[in-house]
Amino acid sequence: MTPSLSILIVTYRSGADIDTCLALLTASRIERAYEVIVVDNASGDGTPERIAARWPEVRLIAETRNHGFAGANAVAYAACRGATILLLNPDAYLRDPHAVAAALAHLDAHPDVGAVGLRLVFEDGRHQVGDAGFEPRPLSVAVHAAGLSGLFGLRGLYLSGRQARAGGPVAVDWLCGAFLMLRREAVEAIGGLSSPLFLYGEDVDWGCRLRDAGWRVAYLPDPAVVHLQGGSGSTRSPRWLDGLASVYALRNARRRLSSPAFFAVPLWLGFTARAAAYGIAGRLRRRPDLLRRARDMRRFATHVSGLGQGEAS
Repeated sequence: MTPSLSILIVTYRSGADIDTCLALLTASRIERAYEVIVVDNASGDGTPERIAARWPEVRLIAETRNHGFAGANAVAYAACRGATILLLNPDAYLRDPHAVAAALAHLDAHPDVGAVGLRLVFEDGRHQVGDAGFEPRPLSVAVHAAGLSGLFGLRGLYLSGRQARAGGPVAVDWLCGAFLMLRREAVEAIGGLSSPLFLYGEDVDWGCRLRDAGWRVAYLPDPAVVHLQGGSGSTRSPRWLDGLASVYALRNARRRLSSPAFFAVPLWLGFTARAAAYGIAGRLRRRPDLLRRARDMRRFATHVSGLGQGEAS
């Protein structure tokens, strides 16, 4: 039987997560034929052997080199057969067995929607900023840097917590690739799952290209998916800024206000201000978590200032 849904998972040293991911996927209530394709990005730590031994029903493609997130998904996409595609991270846990069915139902009911994503949360249930957002433009960068996302109808780079608590679907420009359901014809409209980006920002690129092609992109606040965020890397790494900077350059080429300064300077100011606020609050309240946030903000400010200098040289 030809599957109507293809679930694509990219692994890279994901042995600690993949068993839980696949077990919860198997327990999900998906009332249609589906296939699971895992592409391993040359983990070198036994991840593909672990999958082959424990999950024989999964189609495993073990690569000999790391293609990056988009590249590995392109490999999986070339091998899949479903009319609907679900990109699922190995550290994205479907604790709600109805999650996949909810996304499928939304696609079925809205033929003009090319992509659907669900709210991502940490293990304690907190909303995970970065699960969806809007096109990187000078205004959205400035709104995000000022901490005004979701206020007065303003749209920043990321969907804010207040926007994510909407009572129904939210129209966005892009969705996080940790749980990203796509209509095959929409993927074909943007030329497949290729991207000039190796890691971070590919999902932003895909979503904006879908909007360019006339497809709607929908975010569903409920149900939620638990995303460990960083199963293959540090959750506090500033490398996500590299991806955003690359997408900003792609989306604003040959436009007014396309200078890298309109990306780097507002974010530097925002991170610096937040570092000071978190630092003061952390010391006054004796809150180690706030002091850690202050350190993160300082790291991000240093990183983004380096991006601006690199572009200017």
